[in-house]
Amino acid sequence: MKRYALHAEKETVEKMFGVESTSQSLFDPSYNIFPGSAVPIIYKNDKIEISSAIWGINDKQKIVNFAFEDVLENSPVVKDLELLPCVIPASGFYLWKQSVEDQYPFYIRMLSRRVLGIAGLYRRVTSKKRGTVLEFASIIKTANVLLQPLEPFMPCILDPENFNQWILNGEKNILQSQFKTTELIPDLAVYRVPELVNDPAQNSKELIQAIPKLREEDD
Repeated sequence: MKRYALHAEKETVEKMFGVESTSQSLFDPSYNIFPGSAVPIIYKNDKIEISSAIWGINDKQKIVNFAFEDVLENSPVVKDLELLPCVIPASGFYLWKQSVEDQYPFYIRMLSRRVLGIAGLYRRVTSKKRGTVLEFASIIKTANVLLQPLEPFMPCILDPENFNQWILNGEKNILQSQFKTTELIPDLAVYRVPELVNDPAQNSKELIQAIPKLREEDD
């Protein structure tokens, strides 16, 4: 996952994940979230809560995604970072069609949910420069047949009934049971959107507006 969007209202996000926040700015709509952005995640502290975190784990290199196999098998890169599970709220995410020379973006969302919960891992880090911050990365899996013509991988979208289990350290069971297959998600909508999303400086509702098919390869 390279980019995603979160434009659901504060009350919608809080209700979906069973959290509360006194911050309104945390829920400001963003249609072009890219690595390095500060965005909300849901995680367990003394209780399950929502806070701002930086997308990308800055160790020797910036890690923005982990393959679900690495998490399931507790690979060295995951183990050494001492990561904990979190859920990343998202209204939808972008994928780029790879089979054409001029790759163009598609926006993917679920028709039945105004906000998705994407599986992620986070850590708390402290430095003189930034103080104490949360950093996170999303977890990706092999794309299903609907999305494979775009990119080979997609984010792991959690079922709502699994949110709390994931956050409370049940991630291995969920990865094993929910993400080892590449089944279709019945109400996943995919449509082409303006290439404005290629520019991280762009952040408007126009980025998720469907545009008409321009050529045969758009399918």
